[in-house]
Amino acid sequence: MNNRREFIKKAAKIGIGSQFIFNTPFELIANNRSKISSNDKINFGVIGCKGMGWSDMRSILKNSEADCIALCDIDDKVLEERSENVKDITGKKPKIYNDYRKLLENKDIDAVVIGTPDHWHCLNLVDALHADKHIYCKKPISNSIEEAD
Repeated sequence: MNNRREFIKKAAKIGIGSQFIFNTPFELIANNRSKISSNDKINFGVIGCKGMGWSDMRSILKNSEADCIALCDIDDKVLEERSENVKDITGKKPKIYNDYRKLLENKDIDAVVIGTPDHWHCLNLVDALHADKHIYCKKPISNSIEEAD
């Protein structure tokens, strides 16, 4: 970089490009999902599909080897909206649950994304482990040493 002007130009280009990456439209995600056999896909469910759960789900759905087959949230409005979003991306509407324990009973689910508020992480995580699910959960896993014990 020869001078500040070139640095600023390049930094601006990177900033514009990153906006495209993080705000990818549903149609573009759907078009980039290649066709893979159902047997070769990871079926996952999302517990808590607003905020970070939604962000994580969108990122995972960019991978054509993963399918969101179930959503769980306590807010019916959020559930319906996210269910339609998943249908727009994958072409299939996921099962919806209000009780995450019912989602964990679904034998077709291989993995679970935990997107609930922090104080629920530990309970969701432990129950998912008991259900033999693979888990993606952001920190904190628990809010205290006693809770994690």
